[in-house]
Amino acid sequence: MERSEITGIRARCGFLCSDCRAYKENIHSDADRERLNVVFEKIYGYTIAPGNVNCDGCIEPDQNSPQRLGTKRCPIRDCVLEKGIVHCGRCDIFPCDLMERHLATVETVVTKARIMLTPEEYRDFVEPYLSREYLSRKNDRIGVWRLLTFTPSPSHL
Repeated sequence: MERSEITGIRARCGFLCSDCRAYKENIHSDADRERLNVVFEKIYGYTIAPGNVNCDGCIEPDQNSPQRLGTKRCPIRDCVLEKGIVHCGRCDIFPCDLMERHLATVETVVTKARIMLTPEEYRDFVEPYLSREYLSRKNDRIGVWRLLTFTPSPSHL
């Protein structure tokens, strides 16, 4: 898959859903689910049962009963929707403590991941979640991402 910020689907926290191996469009077999489980356990220290690997992403409205990886309610998503912005980078207080903790989940494993993972695994399981730079450029983005054309409404909470 070619990686592109212009055509990618971004989560509320800036993660690049369209490159995430758990995103519904990227799951093609049970082997894909098992690979994600193995690598996530290796670098992030938690297990995701292969049967639970299928994420609709946080831009999917709640009314559609989406599957989300890891949590049913994401405090970052809730905050962004409450503020009526498309992602955390548009927030006046970015990066807040909540977002710093979220970013640290990935940023703290980068060195270990570079040693433990193949370049392909690093690309697939770390790079989509390195979103600080993307979010920090909040004022210079002109994009055609599906996320940016999505307008939050009360039904999405």
